[in-house]
Amino acid sequence: MTKNIFIAAAIVFSFFSCKNEEKVIPAPEIYLQIPEGGFNFDTDSAEIIEPKITYDINSVYAWYENNTLFHDEKDYTFENRPLGTYEFMFTVLTDSGDDTMNIKVHSLDINSFEEFDNFNDNDYFNSPTEGYHQFKYIQYPCIFDEAAPDDWSGFAISKNASTSDSSTKGEFSVYGKSAADDSDNFTIFKQVENISNTISFEDGQSHIVKSIAVNNCVRSYIYMQNGFNKKEGQDYFQLNIYGLDEAGTVLSGPKEVLLADYRPEVTAEKYILGEWLTVDLKELGSIRQLGFKLSSSRDDDAAFELPMYFCLDNLYIIE
Repeated sequence: MTKNIFIAAAIVFSFFSCKNEEKVIPAPEIYLQIPEGGFNFDTDSAEIIEPKITYDINSVYAWYENNTLFHDEKDYTFENRPLGTYEFMFTVLTDSGDDTMNIKVHSLDINSFEEFDNFNDNDYFNSPTEGYHQFKYIQYPCIFDEAAPDDWSGFAISKNASTSDSSTKGEFSVYGKSAADDSDNFTIFKQVENISNTISFEDGQSHIVKSIAVNNCVRSYIYMQNGFNKKEGQDYFQLNIYGLDEAGTVLSGPKEVLLADYRPEVTAEKYILGEWLTVDLKELGSIRQLGFKLSSSRDDDAAFELPMYFCLDNLYIIE
């Protein structure tokens, strides 16, 4: 009898111990890798935003915009949105709790020039028959003389990347391994005095440019590397970017971008830009054209003529 009572007590104790040790499921947590400043999605694309959720059990999902529910599944496909910036709030609710994440998305006209494929045998193109290139909203000129192929100005398109010059491709190569974001194509700008070359918007509207990526041309880089005097602390190479109206009148800027700077006193701070740099241009405001002007510390040096080029990629129009 005593033995039976002992066994019964053990069973009861074991039952309550299991109940006490039952695992508690934690509240869910949302994980999503968002680029600094938010996602950049092209208006021509359909992009899926896929949050990852821990302890995603019997979950209820909700996407809000301006405090209004517009989607109730975990993944959301961003498409068919006009140019602009969108701020969403995503929530997940389970029996154990909830979590919330704010998600910013920029709907952009992204000009990365990747659709262009009409290159010559040397992988560049600087002779459009109409005198300009056209990509989505933007148009930009290229002035080319068939009788003098070296006598051109404006914008060419290229897929050449290198860290050494050559007589054939040097002026059509970006310094480095590729176009921006490891892509293939980019634009190269060649400045010729007294010729104004601008990027314009051909849809009849003013726009805000979010950013562009810039880098040095191989030929300019090597000229500076060999000809700039690092010790004197005077040499620099600068790009100024302006916002213009339809007539070409300056509305805003310049946005100053140093493509090389040997002026700092600290040697480690002296540099020639040799990688793609994203330049924020929102401060230029609503404009009809982008204007570019290159200048350097050697502009008046007859013994040293710096090749006036820079490379451009990833032009993002936000509004």
